[in-house]
Amino acid sequence: MIVISDISDINGGVIMKKQTHTEDFFSSGVDSIKSLREIAVEKIKEAIVSGHFLPGDHLKERELSQLMGISTTPIKEAFRILGNEGFVKTVARKGTYVSEYANTSIEEILLLRASIEGLCCRLAVMKMSDSDLTLLGQQVEKMNQLKEDEDVEALVQQNTAFHEMIVHFADNAMIKNMLDNVRAFDQAFRKRALSYQKEIIEGYAEHMAIFEAIKKRDANQAEQRMKQHILRTTEFILSDQKEQ
Repeated sequence: MIVISDISDINGGVIMKKQTHTEDFFSSGVDSIKSLREIAVEKIKEAIVSGHFLPGDHLKERELSQLMGISTTPIKEAFRILGNEGFVKTVARKGTYVSEYANTSIEEILLLRASIEGLCCRLAVMKMSDSDLTLLGQQVEKMNQLKEDEDVEALVQQNTAFHEMIVHFADNAMIKNMLDNVRAFDQAFRKRALSYQKEIIEGYAEHMAIFEAIKKRDANQAEQRMKQHILRTTEFILSDQKEQ
C-alpha cells in the first residue's frame, strides 16, 4: 500500500507528501518510553486519520505486528481500544476493519477539541502574566520562521507546542486530562493538515489572530478564534479524505 507519491498544486497549496510505504509508516518514530499498546494505538490511529487506511480496509494483526516489530498481543489490545473509540470494528471469524464511521469519530473528536481549546483560550486570557504572553509570542515567531519550510515534523512540533502552551496557561487539570486522551489523534490530525502549504499559511495566520486576541485580553474573541481555527481545519481534513 502506497500513499500519495507526487507533489501537486491543490487550490493554490502544495502537497508536500512524499511516497510512504506501509512498512515505513509503521516503523518510524517508535517511542520506547510508551507501552507497546500505546504505540500500537497511536500508529494505527495515525494511519486511519492520515488516510493511509480507509473505511472498510482489513487490518491484520500479524501483518501489523511484523511492521511494528511487536507481538500480536498489543495489537489486539489496540483494536479493542480503537473499537471503543469508533475507529475500527471487529467481525467474528472475519477480522478487524476500519470502521465506516471512522470519519464521524474524527469529526466528533475535533468538535469536542474546538470547544475545549476555545475555553482554554478564555481561561488563559484571565490567568496569563505578561511574561507568559512574551513566551507565547516567541512561540508564534518560531512558527512564522518555519512556515515556508517543508519540514512537516518540525511544523507539527511547533504547532503542537502553541496549543499546549495555551492549555498550560489555562491551568485546569481536568481539561488537560481530557486533551491528553486525544494527544495521539491530534498529532495525526496535524501531520495531515500541515502536509499542505496552503494550510500552513492559513493556520499560521489563524494562530497569529488567536495570539493577538489573547494579547489584547479579549477572552470572547480569543475563544471564538480558536474554535473557528479548529473547525475550519476540521472541514479541510474531512474534505481532503473524501477526495482521496
